Amino acid sequence: MATREQIDAARRRIEELRDRHAHDVIALVRLVDDGALKGASGDRLAADLRAWDRGFKERFTRALSLLDSLQPTEGASSP
Repeated sequence: MATREQIDAARRRIEELRDRHAHDVIALVRLVDDGALKGASGDRLAADLRAWDRGFKERFTRALSLLDSLQPTEGASSP
């Protein structure tokens, strides 16, 4: 089992990854939407990026929910 400190550290890391992911994907979508890739290929890429973003957001949400369900072990030693 994990200690409260380990659970909190995992939460901070997941939130950091979620925020970085959101920033990177939004930047890519804006680049495509602003005309970096025109036509049907650009439209498909933008749609794929948005779908990929939704999928990752769901995974981050699920990971954070799983952390919320953990009961920390009191007095457990850290590995």
